[in-house]
This record gives sequence, structure tokens and C-alpha cells, in this order.
Amino acid sequence: MSPLPSQPLQQPLWASIVILMSAIGIVGSNSLLLSPLVLAVGSDLGVKPTEVMQAASAYGLGVAAAALTLAPLGDRIGAGQLLRLALIALALGLAMSAAAPGLWGLIAAQVLCGLAGGAALPSIYTLAAVIAPRGREARVVGLVLTGWTLSMVLGVSLSAWLADLAGWRVVYLALALLAALLWLSSAGLGRITSNAAGQVSSPLTAMRVPGIRRGLLASCLLMFSFYTTYFFTGAHVTLSLELSTAQAGLLPLFYGIGFGLAVIFDPLLDRLGLARASPPVFVLIALNYVVMLAFAENFSLLLVFALIWGIFQHLGLNLLVARLTGLDQAQRGAIMGLYSTITYLCVFAAPFAGALLFPLWGLMGCMALSSLLCLLEAIESAITLRRHPSPDPDDCVSPDAPV
Repeated sequence: MSPLPSQPLQQPLWASIVILMSAIGIVGSNSLLLSPLVLAVGSDLGVKPTEVMQAASAYGLGVAAAALTLAPLGDRIGAGQLLRLALIALALGLAMSAAAPGLWGLIAAQVLCGLAGGAALPSIYTLAAVIAPRGREARVVGLVLTGWTLSMVLGVSLSAWLADLAGWRVVYLALALLAALLWLSSAGLGRITSNAAGQVSSPLTAMRVPGIRRGLLASCLLMFSFYTTYFFTGAHVTLSLELSTAQAGLLPLFYGIGFGLAVIFDPLLDRLGLARASPPVFVLIALNYVVMLAFAENFSLLLVFALIWGIFQHLGLNLLVARLTGLDQAQRGAIMGLYSTITYLCVFAAPFAGALLFPLWGLMGCMALSSLLCLLEAIESAITLRRHPSPDPDDCVSPDAPV
């Protein structure tokens, strides 16, 4: 599927890819950062670790609200312009997080970060497709979205090390400075539009696209399963295994490495097609949760299977995004806004579900629920995708994800 008409690119393709990749990296770093920093933040603010995770929920709620209400603006004012506005808001929210005097200040700052992230992510997805030369869409979009790997490998893990060295507030300040730098570098992208001028789309028009409801259900099952486990890995490593914050940062590091390594398997998904690849991939994710559950008390083995978790999660998200973007190209922005809304509603809800399970059964309880949800998604995809033709294989792009 070829991209929609756009204005000529005002800067080298590689520079635009780096900017968009870095923007995803910053948004992703902030969305995943609190898990390994939970004890450090809670100790400084004088609150419990479970209370700190309320800020993560607030961030997710902000992203969901913005993705639903602000993402379609990219079709009217231009995806590049909306991204630049979002980067300014994100820099401000991260600076406010660094200066938060208490829990409620951190929650308010993360709501602002969430609103910025909810506007930025659909704009990034759209711009990635728009700047790609014809015939290279999947490759360019895949490169851009490896920013999620950067957020895991560098953003979260390096931030955990920096928090041990200089404190968690320095981490948020550094991210704020990087967001401001990206805004300065993105002037060329600000002049790019993704559709014909004044293209109007909305969540209501996107919800009328055939197949969107089942696609959003698939998004909910996969993303809720991920965040229910991910958000409590840091607490498991630091509280249950009694290891350091820096060691807690190793788990997202290994996950991120696996997530990045999975790009070598993406051509296999193209050859198999959406309908044949989806059910077995989701079954593999579910089985990996079961294996991680069995070895939850062995930190070394947990790291090994976190790497495998990253590989399978990448493949699952790849298939999920390909499924959604293949529904209606003319409303891609609105559809991806709905996808981000669902994803970050899961970010909002997962800490509450995990907070019920973790005190009773620890991380194993969270993993058991995650495994069940992925099995349900395997069944859903097997039933739904056999009834409908798959999108063009060229539309199978790398995922966003956590994500």
C-alpha cells in the first residue's frame, strides 16, 4: 500500500528517521520508566511503591484521552506540526516531573506527558509512512519504530543506572532536555502534511471501518497482558528478590534487546501472512509467560526469558499494527489514534489489576493473567482472520510498543 500524498521532504530521509525514532524513544522511556524507579521515587516522595504507580496510570489516561481527541488534528494542521507541538508539551511535562514536590505533583506532570505522548505517537506513525519512498514503506516505518527498542535498551536501563548514581529527578530532567532538542531539530518535519489539506477524520468515522472493533479488542488483550506483568517486574526484582534498582533495570534491557533482535524474523511474517502467523505467535507469547512464571525466583533465567519475551512481543505487535493499518488507509491517523487510546487505557488499568494480584501471588499472579489473555487473543485471531483476507504483506510493519 503506497503512502498518501504529501509535501516534499525538507531534510534528508535519514535525518527524519533519526528524529522520529528518537521521539518514540523519549515517549517510550517515560511510559516505562517508573517500574525500575518505583522504590527510589517512593522513598523520596514518602509514598508506597503501589502509590507511585498511580502516576503511571495517570500517564496512560492522558495518552488515551489525547490519542482519542487530538490525533485527528494531524489530518487538519499536518502531522508534523502536531508532533512539534507535542514535543514542546512533553519537554514541559518531563521538567515538571523532575521538580515534582510530591505524589500529586508527579501525577499532574505525568498527565501532561500523557497528553503530549497521545498526540505525538499517531503523528509519528503517520509521518513514518509519509516520508518513506514508494516500495520501502515497511522498511522505513520499521526503522522509525525501533525507537521503542531504544527506550528499553538505553532509555529505561540507562535511566535506572543514572537514578542510582544521581537520583531519579536527574533522569526526568535529562529527558526534558532531549525533548526540547528534538523540537529544535524537527522544523523540517513541521512542514509535512500527511493527507490532502483539510482531510477530516474522527474516532466516530474510524469506528465505522469494518473490522475495527475486533482489531481494537485484539489490541486490548495483548497490551493489557503486557503491562499487567511489566509494571510489576521492578517491584518483583527489588522487593521479592531483594536486588538493586540497577538490577531491576536489566530486565527491560534484556526485553528491549530481544525486541530489537526480532526484526530479523519480520520477513517470515510477510511470507506467512497475517492469518497464518497471528495465532501461533500469540500462543508463543502465552507460553513464554508460563515459562517465566515457573522461573520467577531465578533472576538469571528470568533475564533469559525476558529476552525471548521481547522477541515474541515484537512479532505480536507487528501483526497487530499490520492488521489495523490494513483496514482503511484513508483513516490511518484516526485508526492509530484509537489504537493508542486502547493501548494507554491498558496502561491506566493494568497497575490496578496488578496491584490486586501482586500482594497475593507476586509476579507469578500477574504472569498467569497475562498468559490467559494472550491465549484468548490467539483464539480471537484464529477465528477472525480466517474469515477475512489479510492486508497486503507490504503493510506488515514493525510495532510500536511498549508499549
